[in-house]
Amino acid sequence: MLVVNNVIVLPHATSRNVVRQIISALGVTRCSRIEGFRFCSPWHEAADVAWIVGGLCLTLGAVLNAALLPPGRLRNAAFGLLVVSGLGLVSTGLNPYNLRPKLHLLSAGTCFFFGAVGVLLLGVMLRRARRPYWGSVGIVCGVVSVVCAVLTGVRPDPSDQGAFERASAWPSILWIIATGAVIAFSAWRTSRTPAGDRGGR
Repeated sequence: MLVVNNVIVLPHATSRNVVRQIISALGVTRCSRIEGFRFCSPWHEAADVAWIVGGLCLTLGAVLNAALLPPGRLRNAAFGLLVVSGLGLVSTGLNPYNLRPKLHLLSAGTCFFFGAVGVLLLGVMLRRARRPYWGSVGIVCGVVSVVCAVLTGVRPDPSDQGAFERASAWPSILWIIATGAVIAFSAWRTSRTPAGDRGGR
């Protein structure tokens, strides 16, 4: 999703200003006035499809990775929030900003905020699960994303809107991707360890 939007879609847009231009503008289906100036995104289909696919991957990944961690309220809350965030991202792609702006913004806000809180809780959980360093990184990413999501929601200066959105989305997304890889690798390594060796640790 990040690669598609920033390597494929953004270079073809009429504005490449990631500080000012909101992320949602990349998915507009026709040239529209965004934040006071005209904006066109010729590759908008790629952006919308990337959000839909990314949301489905986040939802499925949350369900699968939850099964690899010990059950508990914190785990359920963290991955439940990530599922809601993924569904919000799917809805974002299905409802382009220029066609259904209210539903698009509600979906994007759900994705940003619920995903950020989910990352924060998952970071807390990993700190307790003998991964203090990685858990701490998750907590920092979650806090940054939550703060920026709130600031995005209260509409800061339009000239900085794009920066706040990206500061809300990117830390959590990158940490979630890396965490999924870490959890999957740990589960794979555990499955290859003889039962006797595991019992002796």
